[in-house]
Amino acid sequence: MAFDGHPHTRGPVASTNGLNIPGGKPAYSFHMNGDGQPQPVPFPPDALMGPGIPRAARQINTLGHGEVVCAVTISNPTKYVYTGGKGCVKVWDISQPQAKSPVSQLDLSGQDNYIRSVKLLPDARTLIVGGEASNLSIWDLLATPTPRIKAELTSSAPACYALAISPDSKVCFSCCSDGNIAVWDLHNQALVRQFQGHTDGASCIDISADGTRLWTGGLDNTVRSWDLREGRQLHQHDFSSQIFSLGYCPTTGEWLAVGMENSNVEVLHTHKPDKYQLHLHESCVLSLRFAACGKWFVSTGKDNLLNAWRTPYGASIFQSKESSSVLSCDISADDKYIVTGSGDKKATVYEVIY
Repeated sequence: MAFDGHPHTRGPVASTNGLNIPGGKPAYSFHMNGDGQPQPVPFPPDALMGPGIPRAARQINTLGHGEVVCAVTISNPTKYVYTGGKGCVKVWDISQPQAKSPVSQLDLSGQDNYIRSVKLLPDARTLIVGGEASNLSIWDLLATPTPRIKAELTSSAPACYALAISPDSKVCFSCCSDGNIAVWDLHNQALVRQFQGHTDGASCIDISADGTRLWTGGLDNTVRSWDLREGRQLHQHDFSSQIFSLGYCPTTGEWLAVGMENSNVEVLHTHKPDKYQLHLHESCVLSLRFAACGKWFVSTGKDNLLNAWRTPYGASIFQSKESSSVLSCDISADDKYIVTGSGDKKATVYEVIY
């Protein structure tokens, strides 16, 4: 699988961007200083070579889901991949490299709409599924003889675009199409709060490792942070584009990466006016995920690309071109595998090479 460097980049040309990019590629990473003037980033010498930084990613499996794959997640430890399409979630055992068919299928009764988010609890037996319906379903994956729905959470919003789970697994957060963030007590299966602020659909979400802070992005061109102890909005960041994806750096807690409708990836410092703007996608950035080590993250787009970036300044680590829009992605807990879900009705499993 060839990884062509960066066939097309935008922005002013810098000589080599502080790095020997083959063929003197145009600059694609910019630091936004206080007066809003973008400056090309001179990458440090260890940008692509430091410990824990991948060299490449290799496609090792294709999971033929049969419908557009809008949501994916990987189990911990790495064994199963869950792919969400239309009306069902399929479960794949990727420890069997030639697995061509799912080991099970979770059918959402009477629903033929797209699943937008699937989240596994750390117990590895509970899967929460949300999508273009007013209810979330909670599955017991270890029920016999087959996995079954053990609860349904019904909200007033017609759709859920994204889910997050608190680190202690007690609370689920749902990004609703009406802009609200629904907060669910998973033990009592009850709606305990709604965070209101987004004036259009809430599209993406992430939670801090300590479970005290929530970040949400919306179709109202804003990213908002919420204090979960006090139950209030802390900050609002305004952009000139709809927000489709975001991720919070799990280790430093200092960086938030945001994927935009206008093809930019922006990396914000969470408590200083410090920002990087990255230009390698050619269309909407549909999903984004940090590695567990926090040193790198991936973004995927409508331009068929999977891009891996160095935190926070966005040196391009590797890039893979798929055959269709890449709608969703996940990274395994050990940072060794990436799974993407695409518009051509399949998921792709990559092995990360160090």
